[in-house]
Amino acid sequence: MDNCRESTARFTARGGIRPRLTGGRRALTLLAAFGLLAAAAAPAAADGPGDVSLPPIPRGLEGSSCTKPSAKKISGRPWAQNVLRPELAWDLTEGDGATVAVIDTGVDAHGTPALAGRVEAGPDVAGGGSAGKDCVGHGTFVAGLIAAAKPDDAGFAGIAPSTHILSVRATADNGTTTPDHLAAGIDAAVAGGAQVIEVPVALASGSAELTASVQAARAKDVLIVAPAYGNQQLDSGKAAPAAYPAQLPGVVAVAALAPPDGLPDQQQPPRTAPDLAAPGDNVVSVGPRGGGHFTGSGADYASAVVAGAAALVRSYRPDLTAPQVLSRLQRTAYHYQGAVSLVGSGTVDPGSAVTASLGAGRDDGADPAMALRLPAPPSRDAEHRAWTIAGVSAGLIALLGLAAAAVPRGQRRGWRPGRLSAPAPDATTGDTGPASAGDTGLASAGA
Repeated sequence: MDNCRESTARFTARGGIRPRLTGGRRALTLLAAFGLLAAAAAPAAADGPGDVSLPPIPRGLEGSSCTKPSAKKISGRPWAQNVLRPELAWDLTEGDGATVAVIDTGVDAHGTPALAGRVEAGPDVAGGGSAGKDCVGHGTFVAGLIAAAKPDDAGFAGIAPSTHILSVRATADNGTTTPDHLAAGIDAAVAGGAQVIEVPVALASGSAELTASVQAARAKDVLIVAPAYGNQQLDSGKAAPAAYPAQLPGVVAVAALAPPDGLPDQQQPPRTAPDLAAPGDNVVSVGPRGGGHFTGSGADYASAVVAGAAALVRSYRPDLTAPQVLSRLQRTAYHYQGAVSLVGSGTVDPGSAVTASLGAGRDDGADPAMALRLPAPPSRDAEHRAWTIAGVSAGLIALLGLAAAAVPRGQRRGWRPGRLSAPAPDATTGDTGPASAGDTGLASAGA
């Protein structure tokens, strides 16, 4: 209503003086005000909960102060959940019994309500001690994408909200890390019983220790997930360089998708070829030391979504090996024709990955190129918005044109009803035919 009053005021006042409006100008003023109101309201209604301005989650700290808690929350479902619809799997499993290790800045195990009872504080392999606190907030954000609890309303939830999170810190206090610290983190995650390891880090190089740790994890039937590129490549328009550990054999490399339609966020194929893709840009999750929400963009967050989907599969189908879990994720993904170099096998589909019947012998880790490809459902949001605005605009133009023609004529008549003319009398009989408007009392009193 404030927008409506402000818009109307622009039409009804100049320099603080409110002139008297005639009937015609008043009609045009109201129509114009309603037009501005409709044009302003249509996009807002289509945008939904994304209109809430959330603080960004950092990947590192420039000073010594920890990330402040967020005081803001969204009330509706984030776009990523609308695209993925993980609830289609939740009737069968929410990730119960599966353990996902998050190798990052730590996870706030006690101060984040959405993660209460879901986090085990593992070791800090970079500085010693426990990984149960998170000064940066990045690890908590990632853990929330995987396992945040379902709210009472239809708001944000993790992909696998009952999954157990094992927190392993492999970074310095400011959030930086090295290949050898990641290697130690992977070793600790395997020792802690993780079935899926999420490494939301993209380093420019690897190390012999990191390669050996990845190979050892694969030998223990653990699935490792990591981003196919770093966040610095989001807007460069250039091919992203190789990213570690995703570049190593056996690590699931994940690309990010952007809202609102879930299209690839990269223009050029990254040097580390993606295996899968998932929403990663403008995603919502929780942060440390409170119940508020943060937002973030990057393939590191898309990899967390895939890790959550893998946890659902490992929970519901515990007999599958890690290669078979990856095969199922790839076979049930939504495939983009002609975009394999950007998104790999396509957009992960948590519901289908859990529920799909692939037939005997199909969960065998065979070449995913032979799998059935399902086209991603096209989004109609932009089309619906365009038609809504076009329809409203056309209606307003028609009303304004009608008012522009009718109002001046009404003013000239003093807003009196018009008169219907009687037909001319017949030249031979003088009969005027049917009764005229004057015979029925419908003629103007001044006729």
